[in-house]
Amino acid sequence: MTAFLKIDECDVCKRSLPWEWVPVVLLGGKPLAGTGVWCSQLSGRLCPACQGDVEHRRQDERLAQVRRRELVQLLGGEKPFREFTFERYQVASGNRLAFERCSNFDPESDNLYLWGPCGVGKTHLAYATARRCSEKTLKVAILPVCTLSRKTRMKEPAEEQRVIDELINADLLILDDLGAGPNTSYSQQLLQEILDARDFRDRAGLVVTSGYSLDGLAQKMGHDATPSRLAGMCRIVEIWGRDNRFAKASGGGAADE
Repeated sequence: MTAFLKIDECDVCKRSLPWEWVPVVLLGGKPLAGTGVWCSQLSGRLCPACQGDVEHRRQDERLAQVRRRELVQLLGGEKPFREFTFERYQVASGNRLAFERCSNFDPESDNLYLWGPCGVGKTHLAYATARRCSEKTLKVAILPVCTLSRKTRMKEPAEEQRVIDELINADLLILDDLGAGPNTSYSQQLLQEILDARDFRDRAGLVVTSGYSLDGLAQKMGHDATPSRLAGMCRIVEIWGRDNRFAKASGGGAADE
């Protein structure tokens, strides 16, 4: 062993660390390479503690990137990811109750039915709720109701049931724009099955948006089974106000829906 002491300084914490002696390891009677030598404790000019901190930050950054990609995919694109937040929502007298219900939404106990005209912020609030729950690592499903039949049609029975079960078992299920688009008996049956199952299992965590009151929805659907189920499950919150998409087009306000 050489009788000298060499000291390095960490570039980050400025801690001084002496070199370490790596004892000889014999392999077949010959010293193994990299043994029987003095070695610095630094790696990339960082001490082990600072090197560990750097690696942890890198892991956190990678995890944040993965979560961001997952959230963008969940919300349907960069625009809703960028715009549909509670911070960007413009609170006014006509939407204050809906904002409070959504921003304080508890998926373990709450169900909401948000209804009102186009552009008042129903989708914005629903997606902001989905974002918050997703950030808490809950299972979140967002379903524009007009696409429900496309998710299951022409699939094998087992695959169809898998899709239905995912919607039933989601910690938070967003049913967006109920009453819009074609109203087929097949899609009504699927919707009723999902709502009944969640209700029978005492599963909360449902947010429905619609341009119709429950009475108007019953007229649109031609039956009252689904509106009746929603009336028993959800707090009904009406949103009213100006169409904020026009405000955005004229240079003011945030996109709400």
